Amino acid sequence: MKTSNRASRPRSSGTASAANERAEPVVDRRRNNSRAQIKDVASQLFFAHGYEVTSIRAIVDACNLTPASFYNHFATKEELLYEIVAEGHATVGVMMQEALQEAAGDPARELAAIVAAYVRFHTHHQVFALVANAEYSALPEPRLSRVRAERVRLRGLFEEVIERGASTGAFRLVDAGGMSSPKLAAVAIGDMCLRVAEWYRPEEKMASSDVEQAYAAFALRLVCAEP
Repeated sequence: MKTSNRASRPRSSGTASAANERAEPVVDRRRNNSRAQIKDVASQLFFAHGYEVTSIRAIVDACNLTPASFYNHFATKEELLYEIVAEGHATVGVMMQEALQEAAGDPARELAAIVAAYVRFHTHHQVFALVANAEYSALPEPRLSRVRAERVRLRGLFEEVIERGASTGAFRLVDAGGMSSPKLAAVAIGDMCLRVAEWYRPEEKMASSDVEQAYAAFALRLVCAEP
């Protein structure tokens, strides 16, 4: 997830992902409608049209539900957005923590592992990631503060690894001119990785694993990791 306040909504271009074409959600109406389906369809509509513009009526129509059925799951559209955003942040957080545990003991391996996990989330959950980054600031308090705190915590995972690497001499950070170098490096790496969701095309030849490895290498070069 992005570390700044709001991600810009990607524009359609020759290099944009298939999701950027903003097609209307395709719903299998033979399936039982569920809370998960509402979140999935709403995410696609929020991405295609924006949270503010998308109405509950549009969501229920796309899900073949009645408004009453929607309210069985969510009290408001705001609650729906919050659950989408919170779930996305929780998912990427677990992925990063698991990657850290598997690579524990060496800052370079840890940084490569959490970068790969972060990129993997943005290639495997593109629409959820893009909506969470672009629309979370539409949430009112206290939910907005909760989300911002979680985003700071996720950035802190990068920052803590970078600090350990710098303290042991494994990383050589540039002088940030008054700003904490580990923090600046964490912001740069996080922002670099989350942009993958804007351009990655799963139908093309580059596999997610290739992007993960490439971005892990980019991150290690950014902190001047010792070979």
